[in-house]
Amino acid sequence: MTRHDDSLDTPVTELAVQAVPASEIARRLGVTTQRVHSVLHYLRRHGAAFPPVRPGKPCGPQGAQLTRLNAETRAALAPHAIARGIETKALAVRILDVVIRDNLIDAILDDKETNP
Repeated sequence: MTRHDDSLDTPVTELAVQAVPASEIARRLGVTTQRVHSVLHYLRRHGAAFPPVRPGKPCGPQGAQLTRLNAETRAALAPHAIARGIETKALAVRILDVVIRDNLIDAILDDKETNP
């Protein structure tokens, strides 16, 4: 049996008490809806009381399907993810979002010639 990671307990509880849908909780915290439901189940099993949480609308691709990180990359991102209170994969997704939003791909990857 694995040990429960309680880093999401407080933020999930705060949002669940406000009746925020699970998909929105997942989006805000950068985790999967399955992870949110797992945390909610654990908290209820241990006596927490809050209203039932609606599933909400799906919030797009999440988890391992979107980011397959090797051990070296996970290790490099881990301290930054911990500092932000999110999972490593969620940090990778946030980084990709910013790179795409700010059109930084060519600035980061110097893999093609540019016109002077």
